[in-house]
Amino acid sequence: MKAIALDMDGTILDDDHRISEELITCISELQKKGYYIFLATGRTISDIEGVLARELEPDGMAAANGMTAVAKGEVLADEVLDERIVRDLIEENRKHRLYYEIHTKAGERLGFREDEVFLIEELEGPMPETVKEHEWNSRQKVWESHVSIEEEIDLSQVLKVYYFTKDQEKLENWKAALGSKKEAFATSSSSEHNVEVMKEGISKASALELLLKHYGVEADDLMAIGDGGNDIPMLELAGRPVVMQNAPEELKDQFPEVTEYSNTENGVFKFLNNFAKEG
Repeated sequence: MKAIALDMDGTILDDDHRISEELITCISELQKKGYYIFLATGRTISDIEGVLARELEPDGMAAANGMTAVAKGEVLADEVLDERIVRDLIEENRKHRLYYEIHTKAGERLGFREDEVFLIEELEGPMPETVKEHEWNSRQKVWESHVSIEEEIDLSQVLKVYYFTKDQEKLENWKAALGSKKEAFATSSSSEHNVEVMKEGISKASALELLLKHYGVEADDLMAIGDGGNDIPMLELAGRPVVMQNAPEELKDQFPEVTEYSNTENGVFKFLNNFAKEG
């Protein structure tokens, strides 16, 4: 292995969105040994910077599920969604009433004022058993301090639109509605309660391919660690795919190498620490 791609939520971050000091040190030591470290996440660049420890300096970032790729400050990909697609999906969602966030290149998370009632409804009440704790905590925190509700929104610079619902059946109905659309776009889900819409042909894997090419590394020499459905493209790309202990069983079945410990047990540190010793 010459490079390691790491998902963030549910992987290197605990359920309170923190990264351990042990893991920060371990990653730095791996970089000193010559490994390239990439972050591959659904988070936008501004979201990454909001939770990333200052001591951690990745060699590259595949952000917003691949819409943005950056290598040490050099931009390799900088995509936006077609404005017509965004408008159509926002209008269509008013029939389904899922919580959503419009993520822009400027780092904003936006929603329309006319949708505020059903956005709030999706976040009220107790956390359903099937929702991952880190996802629920994130939605509550983001709604309280990061989402701006606007009368009008410039939709020309949208990276992705994130949808969430407590109701799994409601999500499946929304996915079916997305699948019936004639416009060209990509979708990705990190849990059974969310789906994101990006530009067609975009995934964590597409951004990682740009990073690998930039550093002259083959995909066979890439290790990737993740925990959700949106990690599947990068796990399929990697020569050594690794799945978190806290990942869904179907993901573990698809990729048999599984960490011994979960994200709440500092699982990535323990896995990479053993990897470093073996190496």
